[in-house]
Amino acid sequence: MPKQWKVVSGLAAAAVIGGLAYWVLPRDEAESAPPAEIQETNTNTIASRWQWRNFTKPEAEQPGTTGSEVPANVVTIYRILQSMKLDESGRVVPDQTMKEALEEGFEDLGPHLSTEAMSELQKSIRTGLPGQAGEAAAQILENYYRFRLAEMEFEGQPIDQSPAEHYEKLVELRRSYLGAETADKLFEVEDTNGRHMFAAIAIQTNSNLTDEQKLAQQEALQENLNDRLLALGLLEPEEAAAEKVQRLREQGASNADIYATRKALLSAESARDLAAADREEAAWQSRFNGFWQARRYVMQAGLDEVERERQIEQLLEQYFSPEERERARLTSSDWQARDAK
Repeated sequence: MPKQWKVVSGLAAAAVIGGLAYWVLPRDEAESAPPAEIQETNTNTIASRWQWRNFTKPEAEQPGTTGSEVPANVVTIYRILQSMKLDESGRVVPDQTMKEALEEGFEDLGPHLSTEAMSELQKSIRTGLPGQAGEAAAQILENYYRFRLAEMEFEGQPIDQSPAEHYEKLVELRRSYLGAETADKLFEVEDTNGRHMFAAIAIQTNSNLTDEQKLAQQEALQENLNDRLLALGLLEPEEAAAEKVQRLREQGASNADIYATRKALLSAESARDLAAADREEAAWQSRFNGFWQARRYVMQAGLDEVERERQIEQLLEQYFSPEERERARLTSSDWQARDAK
């Protein structure tokens, strides 16, 4: 299979252990708990529920105070887990943040962690985060680690099916180790992009479609992807609107259609502001076209260099405000380079 298809499977990866190399430190080594100023203040994360006093002497219950020392590997685990989110019921949230942390941790930890070492890591998590959240985080850590080992073995096997079929088997593998709900949420972004890619390839390689039909289906597919990325918070509304407006303009859409699209994706106020900006840009472009034509006359008039530059400077003053002239000069240079080709 071509190497680029490996990228699809490589979309799988996740998040809770990075930096756990500290696990190999002697048990009697210790360091201070993170100072209060660098600890997570968001009440919806593991950091806000982490119980440092469970690792320290009774007289040193507050992290960051003198004498508040904990094993170095515990601090490392905290730094890995701290960004993981909790819902209103205090349960860990399987999302992109968790996935990134788990994957980063797996890469740092490596594929040879013993069962005993994993158990110790889980024990530290349950100590620092007692209750349901700690149990879930500890279990997801193990499940993800085991999945990544299985994935490495899976990717090392000969491939005797299409890339799309191979990817579906990878999805099944994720679900078998992580559970369908957790796996689908952790890999939601990868699945969205991966399935979009396979659909795009299917359209492009469909010999029954004309070029016009392929283009129409690709545009519809891109709109669906943008809608999905918007829902996932991975695409800014302004960016989605700009892409859609560009496609509309290429299709010859009216200003009314463009306004309606911006209003639907953004707001009426934003649509009005962008329409005003469009009018200003169109006016500037019209003035630049006039300037460029006048400049051509000057260039063809047979003037000496000093007089030619003086008249071009007068044209800049005539057509543009002081604030616009630098842009006009830069655009003029670009157009000169274009015409020289």
